[in-house]
Amino acid sequence: MSLRPRARIHLANIVDNWRTLQAEQVAGTTAAVVKADAYGHGIKDVVEALHDAGCDHFFVAHSFEGEQVRRALGSHPIIYVLNGPGPYEEPLYRTQALTPVINSDHQFQTLVTWLQTGGKLRNGYALHFDTGMNRLGLPVSDVTSIADAVIGMEPTLILSHLACAEDPENGMNAFQLKQFETVTEKFPAIATSLANSGGVWLGKDFHGALTRPGIALYGGGHPPDNRPLKPGMTLEAPILQVRQVAAGETVGYDATYRFEEKTWLATVALGYGDGFPRSASNKGFATIEGLRCPIVGRVSMDLITIDISSALHLARPGVYAQFIGPEMPLEEQATLAGTIGYELTTGLTPRVKRIYN
Repeated sequence: MSLRPRARIHLANIVDNWRTLQAEQVAGTTAAVVKADAYGHGIKDVVEALHDAGCDHFFVAHSFEGEQVRRALGSHPIIYVLNGPGPYEEPLYRTQALTPVINSDHQFQTLVTWLQTGGKLRNGYALHFDTGMNRLGLPVSDVTSIADAVIGMEPTLILSHLACAEDPENGMNAFQLKQFETVTEKFPAIATSLANSGGVWLGKDFHGALTRPGIALYGGGHPPDNRPLKPGMTLEAPILQVRQVAAGETVGYDATYRFEEKTWLATVALGYGDGFPRSASNKGFATIEGLRCPIVGRVSMDLITIDISSALHLARPGVYAQFIGPEMPLEEQATLAGTIGYELTTGLTPRVKRIYN
């Protein structure tokens, strides 16, 4: 038996989550954001499962990720590259039929040069306008001049990105929607996309022609209570050793945890070398058959120690403890570690064996 940690990837759950998100749409289509190796879940297997279920619009960050999706799915789906094109990538976008997202004046000039010199983009291009994130995006103030410049070579999609969609009461959402409407008025016949995962739950005014959820596909984010999502993965690691420690003893590097009474511990084969954050030291939990076992002491590179007092009758070498999954929700574990679900799943290293079911 291997002593590696493992992530069981629940492809059926990811598909069900996509269908739940699709059901929120009054009209339009739900895409899938699969950048960063499908948020650590494995891009090839995830896109194949989603495509089989009917998803035919995918978003990645980099062109090489777009190539991965194209190899997996063939010629049919639309693949958007969020970070946009480099100046010498026109042949790649053409041969792989990738759709560049134009984010800056420099990229816009690159695109115009391509199109004016006979470059062909089979699936068109998208324009990204910055409505308040102040990260990537063309200025809203330039929308009129940009709209005039693309007459006769119009984009296939206009998009922007919400900064505070996970907080439905945040006034930034309404501000960005109004800014986006200012943009889309100049492109009345062009499809639009504003909603990320959190934006899907904000309602139809935010949906446009294409929503593009990411973390929600994998069971993360903060959906309304009546929209349950399923975990995209179960992260588990085997117990290597069980031991008893006496009151007054400590555990782990820097002796950060001291026991007030005699306690049973299990040492588990998982650590920050596998991508599980050190910030979960003395804060996070594992579960054994649903029974919570607190992390005690430092998370080290290869090992974590957990208090198995609640599960002593179950814990023994070879038994797997769960760190993300049905018994240990992704966002709860992330909050305990002082981070977000995105970081927990995308940070898992190749030492964690992926198992698809």
